[in-house]
Amino acid sequence: MVRHASLHNAHSGLQFIRLLAAFCGVMLTCACTLDDPRDLCCPDSSAMLYTYRPYGTEAFTEYISSLRHFLYDSEGYYISEVPPGEDLQYQALDLPEGSYTMITIGNCGAATSLNHSTAAGLHDFALSCTDDTADELYWGVSRFAIDSHGLATDLTPDRALPGYSRLTTPMNNIHCHLTIRVEWANLPERIGTYEIELSGVPGRYNLHPDLAGCAGGFTVPLHDTLTVHRQRVPMDALELNTEFITLRYTDESIPTLRLWFDGHRMGPDIDLARAFRTWGWYPSRVHVQKYTVNIRIYGDGRAEVSPHIGASVDDWIDGGTFG
Repeated sequence: MVRHASLHNAHSGLQFIRLLAAFCGVMLTCACTLDDPRDLCCPDSSAMLYTYRPYGTEAFTEYISSLRHFLYDSEGYYISEVPPGEDLQYQALDLPEGSYTMITIGNCGAATSLNHSTAAGLHDFALSCTDDTADELYWGVSRFAIDSHGLATDLTPDRALPGYSRLTTPMNNIHCHLTIRVEWANLPERIGTYEIELSGVPGRYNLHPDLAGCAGGFTVPLHDTLTVHRQRVPMDALELNTEFITLRYTDESIPTLRLWFDGHRMGPDIDLARAFRTWGWYPSRVHVQKYTVNIRIYGDGRAEVSPHIGASVDDWIDGGTFG
């Protein structure tokens, strides 16, 4: 009887250990969280997290409404375009073993032209925009490897958590907003629709990460061509008001502005590079480029240019006169 009781107690103890082990396994599985980049036990743990933090806090959903992912192999050959995830900020990396470069473009629309084909390698991957406008574009680059277990390893040295299967790609602002307001000191010479022209505007990016630059601590592509943007702007209350969205300016590539009416140039060329230097605006140093320029035209043909710092004409700053 004593021997039987001992066997019964041993069997009960073994059952308890098995139940405890099973319980711990369930708890470990339930402890997985998408918030921890080091957590490898969750399904689809090899994934890319996309972020946009222009001012230190997450603002992806506020600015980015679409993503396109272009995948290249370790030799820089184009593989395919990868469909975005249902949640734009999380992209599963269900890929065979190998090393990859992923180029991601945010808000790529009808105004953006991309060349990406099996014949074009990463060195030839470029982005250009139309002559009239550009999309509010964002750009991200990630270099990573997939091992034989399907887990991802970060190959980019400046990530916050290198070597883990949950990777992060920061999206960077690669467009510029220029708001223009034209006012006449007296009555304008012509009433009607004007054309505002910007010449010397960056018009094309090479998207290879080895050819990128840095602006305010953010990685941005560099332009390799210049273009002209034009807009027809109807006069409203004896003023012209419009906004140009273009590719990013640099300290060396800031446009010149011209006014046209019915095919005739109105007033002098306005060298915005000279004005930017006067105001201490250096586009190559800043990540988010949003500028507002006021132009006041006088009867003798002079044009006074100033940055807008308020909502009324009393807020104009002397920025230089173009004759």
